[in-house]
Amino acid sequence: MDIVVGALSGMVDALPGKLGELLEQEYALLSGVRGDVVFLQAELGSMRAAIHHCVSLDHPDTQTRAWIGRVRELAHDIEDWVDLFAIRVDAGAGASSSGFFGFFRRGMDKLRTLPARHDIANELQDLKKRIVELSEQRNRYSCVLPVPEAALPMDPRLTALFIDPGSLVGLEGPVEELSKIVMDTDGRTDLKIVSIVGMAGAGKTTLANAFYRRLEVQNGFHCRAFVSVGQKPDLVRILTDIFSQLGDRHRGGQDINQVIDSIRNLLKDKRYLIVVDDLWSKEHWGTIRCCFPENNHGSRIITTTRNDTLPMDSYPVSRKIVHKIDCLSDADAKKLFLKKAFANEHPCPQHLEAVFAQIMRRCSGLPLAVVNIASKLAHKQLRDEWEKIGLNSLCSPHSDGSDGLKQILNLSYHDLSPHLRTCLLYLSIFPENFEVDMERLVRRWIAEGFIAETRSVSTEETARNYLNELISRNLVEPLHLNHDGVPSSCRVHPLIHNFIVCKSIEENFATLMDAQQQHVPDSSTVRRLSLRDSSKQDQPAVRNESTDLSHARSITVFGHANAAPQLTHLKVLRVLDLEGCHGPVCLDGLCKLVLLRYLSLRGSDTSELPATIGDLRCLETLDVSSTKVKELPPSIVRLEKLMYLLAGSAKVPDGIANMKALQTLSCGGSTKSSVNFIEEISKHDNLRELELYSDATETPGNKKRVRFPAHGLRNVKKLCIRCPSPLVIFEPNALPTVQVLELRFQKGLADGSSGMSGMENLSNLKHLLLEFEQNDAGAMATVNAVRNAPQGVLPDHQSITIKVDRKSY
Repeated sequence: MDIVVGALSGMVDALPGKLGELLEQEYALLSGVRGDVVFLQAELGSMRAAIHHCVSLDHPDTQTRAWIGRVRELAHDIEDWVDLFAIRVDAGAGASSSGFFGFFRRGMDKLRTLPARHDIANELQDLKKRIVELSEQRNRYSCVLPVPEAALPMDPRLTALFIDPGSLVGLEGPVEELSKIVMDTDGRTDLKIVSIVGMAGAGKTTLANAFYRRLEVQNGFHCRAFVSVGQKPDLVRILTDIFSQLGDRHRGGQDINQVIDSIRNLLKDKRYLIVVDDLWSKEHWGTIRCCFPENNHGSRIITTTRNDTLPMDSYPVSRKIVHKIDCLSDADAKKLFLKKAFANEHPCPQHLEAVFAQIMRRCSGLPLAVVNIASKLAHKQLRDEWEKIGLNSLCSPHSDGSDGLKQILNLSYHDLSPHLRTCLLYLSIFPENFEVDMERLVRRWIAEGFIAETRSVSTEETARNYLNELISRNLVEPLHLNHDGVPSSCRVHPLIHNFIVCKSIEENFATLMDAQQQHVPDSSTVRRLSLRDSSKQDQPAVRNESTDLSHARSITVFGHANAAPQLTHLKVLRVLDLEGCHGPVCLDGLCKLVLLRYLSLRGSDTSELPATIGDLRCLETLDVSSTKVKELPPSIVRLEKLMYLLAGSAKVPDGIANMKALQTLSCGGSTKSSVNFIEEISKHDNLRELELYSDATETPGNKKRVRFPAHGLRNVKKLCIRCPSPLVIFEPNALPTVQVLELRFQKGLADGSSGMSGMENLSNLKHLLLEFEQNDAGAMATVNAVRNAPQGVLPDHQSITIKVDRKSY
């Protein structure tokens, strides 16, 4: 079993800093507690070095894996202790008072919290004892023996270099397409680089090799070379191999600079073809690329990589092409599977057809998965064997260190930095083939504490950068690109999902349960719980009351809301996500979740929030959109850390403008009129996105309008307005930084007029969406006005999207 320390490494890195922040606070610690905190801080600093050493091990021993498991549990408990500390001991209620009454108040607070302080001291002593035991254990078993090279599993990609071209399935078209891209000169003779990119196991090496071995390719160049790089390459050996394949023997004793000079001299007057397979690092590519001169002889370089940004980012050549490789079609995937599983492509036996269809869905056209699973099932005829091996290819006992598919995916996983491993593992919480909303994922990452804060970049921007990197590495698939190419949702390939589920289970990162299960699958502490309700909608799910969830940091329920556990004892919960749950939602005990940062009830049957929701002072995200909630409780204005308030059409209480942390707001206005509400929030400095469900309507003799005042909402980048009719006015200098404007109306004005004015004042507008549910004269009048108004802002109209009655215009 591989060691899984991605999430742990990031957590242990952060903990000494968290303990340092705790020491800086003006809390009255009991005698000895401060010294114990300092001790923990120092020990964790030393332990961090050991953790990073473990991360570097490709094949750790059993003792190391066991030690890592204990460190993981300890690190979680220390972090929970730190986060709960201020909540339980905060004597700040009177800390700001002065004089006798202030002194008296602080003294009373200390007496009142004395029992909690003793509990905290006892807990800290226990944590100290555990960390001492772990340190001693590591010292006793500090000798980590490397696995002999002969015992290491063979790289499964080697077989792709020796496949008979006649045995390939579904590659005829891709090889022909690649040939056209590579060989086409367009009348030019300069160097061209083609980078073949795709997810692990997509057949990049196979495609490059099939092209390389074509006769017309062999005859089209003066010299050729094909080398594989890998994650930990010996660059001198690789460059020597290139030199040898180009037709010259390497003379011993040369250093890497001499080898590079020799290759450049050999190629300077020749038309060459170089294939650099399995490229991982910009640094390695930066060295290798120095060998290849731009000699204007029509030379070509082909690279294969799992990272879309390599080598395009770092090579100055003007002609650089990224060639994205697709998975096999359903027909080709079935053909390849049958060819590997049954001799002479015999049809699948009738009794295996159902499980065969499930396996094909799981493989989703990924060639390596098809070949790997089919080879395991060759000569097997029992349905039980097919279900056990074919549907659990990465988690079954049959999947060991020599499993080619798992090896390939492990390479991608271990190439990630610790914080990216954590973010990738988090996707195991969602069901297979689930479309995950980007905003939902990013905000959950932030709530879990995965995103490091920096002075120059916001946590949201950092989280988006993490997600973009996972996408560029072809581990996450982007879906539904918007006007500027940013995806609104994402998905994980079924095989990668299966892989990260296995990793998540190994690390006890998340506990994945069917709602009908009566017990957690193992005895591990539950840190993150994902409940998948497999019951029918008319049959409420069974609550699992016997499971200890006192250490749970997140609860996610898919299906029936009755599957959600009781909230009473979830003292360290950070994330509660009941999005899309059907059936009654029980929120008893919600306001006792003092560490809760993310609460989503979106699309559920929730009709009312607790009056004391303002007690959740750590809350950062509250999403009750698409629910039956009509009005938010007045106490919500006490949520000083709330950044994302998504109330849908619900009204918000007065005083919402005083919530200075708000960055995204979606609501139906306040209990006052919409006009007063806009004026109230127009001076909000931190607001970046605003979605307004306005009740602006057209009545006989009166038109109630939504008016955006001059110089108001000066930092809003995105504005979405939902109104019955297009009655919107933008005054001069309103919304000076808005870049995206979405206008959604039910119908046009009865008199056939536009109803819109001032759009020409939105000087930074980059994208405009206009939508009408009904097609009428007023709607078309608004469409024409909108088309003409922003000509100075959007002269090419490429960023204007118009839909009327679901038809695009």
